Amino acid sequence: MSGLIPQRAAIAVADMLDNCVQVQPGQHIVLLGALDGLHGGRNLVDEQAINWIAAGVQQRRAHPTIIWADMPLHPDAYWSRTSDDVPAWDLPPVVKSALASADVVIGQVADLWQEGESIKMFDMLRERRVPYVFNLATTAPLLASAFCLTPWELAAEIRVQAAKVVPAGASWTITHPNGTHVRGTVLRGAENTRVRHTKYPEGVFPSLASDDVEGDLLFDSTGPHWARHIGLPHSFSAPVRITIEQGKMKDIRGGEAETLRDFYKALSRHLGGNAYAVRGFHGGCHPHASVSERECPDGSYRAFIEHHNATNVHLHLGDSQKNRDYPFNVHISAELPGATVKIGEHIVYENGRMPAFDHPEVQKIVARYPNRPGTDDIGAW
Repeated sequence: MSGLIPQRAAIAVADMLDNCVQVQPGQHIVLLGALDGLHGGRNLVDEQAINWIAAGVQQRRAHPTIIWADMPLHPDAYWSRTSDDVPAWDLPPVVKSALASADVVIGQVADLWQEGESIKMFDMLRERRVPYVFNLATTAPLLASAFCLTPWELAAEIRVQAAKVVPAGASWTITHPNGTHVRGTVLRGAENTRVRHTKYPEGVFPSLASDDVEGDLLFDSTGPHWARHIGLPHSFSAPVRITIEQGKMKDIRGGEAETLRDFYKALSRHLGGNAYAVRGFHGGCHPHASVSERECPDGSYRAFIEHHNATNVHLHLGDSQKNRDYPFNVHISAELPGATVKIGEHIVYENGRMPAFDHPEVQKIVARYPNRPGTDDIGAW
């Protein structure tokens, strides 16, 4: 592999390490990758990207350690997994040893994201107050993409400014030209949200737990991470229609409705009525979360990146967070690109555009990065 790094990727690596991770001299930075991802597995990664990031860490007089972990063997779709179904997976000893002295962990593992396998790792990191940065730019072409050349702090500031207008108790509505009209009440406000250095590139508006959800929902795609676990395609054969009453899904029809009904019936054995609860919503906040097939041949991972685009609102269907005995955050994410979201008196998304783009603090960041992707066209959105 070449020791040279293209200028585009070098800009992205510097942005990640300086602005998101905030590497300090002398720190021990663990770069965690999944072995299957090197050989066509679902945890997409390549060695060149990891080596470039490690070299950047060294240039900042910190100490990188690259760890390739083998992930547990389990079916993609696991509606009813319990500790009795599948042996519990523990961290490999080499990973435990590295994490025990880490100051920051940069993860390139899609499976280690709010899933049962990640619980022990995140418990260990929380105990030591070690930040975990989930890096979506896991390959060399992704690091050189416009997705990563968009300044990290731009999407982060969009996230903060959008969240500032969301108080607890506010009513909200989500409407879409496809006929969707859903309303509810915010349980916990996001107005005090600050940027948490947990994801590169920054990508999502804070998830808003909700109550009293009612309405009609139509959608034809779901987040690919969850689709895989449920046995669904990312894009449906036809739109799914769901009636929501008193915070619960009452009727599911159209498209992949049969699979969805079977999924929620199985999930209800673990969660009871909460399997049918509408947990809340959030959405993307990245102005350039889209990559080409050339930059990422994996269609599922491309859809995962587009999940973070600022045009895309996600309504979460199914609430596993109220049952601590079920460690899998599996749910449907109803994707609604182009939706309008009103919270209280404020519009957070308008036909797929975020008014936060126009906030003075966001525009100050745009001015600091002339001609960078994500800034040169933000005013035209």
